[in-house]
Order: sequence, then structure tokens, then C-alpha cells
Amino acid sequence: MLDRTVQTERAQAYTLEGFIGAMILLLAVLFALQAVVITPTTGGLADRTVKAQLQQESQDALTVSSQDGNLSETIRNWNESDGAFYNATEPASGQDEKTYTASEFANQSRLGAILHDRYTNDGWSYNVELVSYNDSVDGFESTYMVYQGSPPSDAFTASHVVTLYEDDLLTRPNESGAKPTLAETTEYPISQRSSGDSGVYNLVEVRVILW
Repeated sequence: MLDRTVQTERAQAYTLEGFIGAMILLLAVLFALQAVVITPTTGGLADRTVKAQLQQESQDALTVSSQDGNLSETIRNWNESDGAFYNATEPASGQDEKTYTASEFANQSRLGAILHDRYTNDGWSYNVELVSYNDSVDGFESTYMVYQGSPPSDAFTASHVVTLYEDDLLTRPNESGAKPTLAETTEYPISQRSSGDSGVYNLVEVRVILW
């Protein structure tokens, strides 16, 4: 009788141990599945959030820089005597005009200072591209103010359109000390539209491509 009781108790203990072991294994599997499913989703969401934030910051930088005509002055900071943007020293790949380094652009414009403080010091790369319509080629053309390389496919862009007028002056004077109007320039990389609203020289999309 005693042996049967001992055997029964042992059987119950084994059953309980097996049940507990199965629960532990089930919990481990559930934990592993959650780790596999949740981690990539959370990381992807965080990555998209960071990119959206940076893109909004780039858009805000363009908006702030456009106040009081500063962004227009920036893209008119052309040295007609040198045929280049004023104090630009960096040759851009595939471009005839010299471009700014990040630090040079920071010294020449409000936009450059904002981009340099926010992105350059944190290791981000960016291009600043000017896109406008050229009637002579019946299409859009672009020139770079800052060129730091060919952006990858996951780079993102913020942009702002600036209206240039025929009587707008170049920001920098020429060798004679005069500041010609855009309509009087011959070397300026943004061409004049032959049609459109009276007095409008061209519409320029200022793009910041960040990666």
C-alpha cells in the first residue's frame, strides 16, 4: 500500500514537472517570437521618424532662410568677374561652376550656417542644388551651390521656390564696383525665361538633398 502511494506521488510530481517545463518552454518561444517581430518594426518606425524629423528641419531651414529675401540674395551671390559663386573654391563633379564647401557656404549665407550647425557637425552630407527652366533647351537645368557627392537612393529632399526678377541685382559687385541686374548678366548660371510674367527673370527651386 505504501509503495503504491509513493508511486502515485512520484507520478504526480513528474506530471507537475513536465507541465512546468512545458510552460517555461512555451514562454521562451513566445518571448523569442515577440523579439523577432517587434524589434525590426520598432527600429523601422524609429528610422522613419528620424528621417521625417530631419526632412522637416531641412524644410524649416529653407523657410527661415527665405525670410527678408535672404535666400534670394544667397542664390544671387554670384561673382560675375570670376564666373563663379562668390568665394566658392570646390570644383563640382560634372559642373562648370565652382561650388562651396560646407564651411564656405556657412560663411556666405544664413541657409549655409543653419545646415552646417545642424548637419555637418553630426556627420551628415548634403547638396544644395538650384533647379530652373531653360527655354533654350526646353527643359530644366540645375547647378550646385554645395556638392558633397552623389546621394544614395534613400536620401531625402526639401525644397523652396524663389522668384527672381529681372531688376534684381547680383549680390556681389563686378570689377568696376557695379552690381549688374540679372537681366544684364552674361555668366550667371540661371538663364532668363523668354516668356512668362512681365518682370520675372525665372523661378528657382532651391533643393537641399540630405543623406
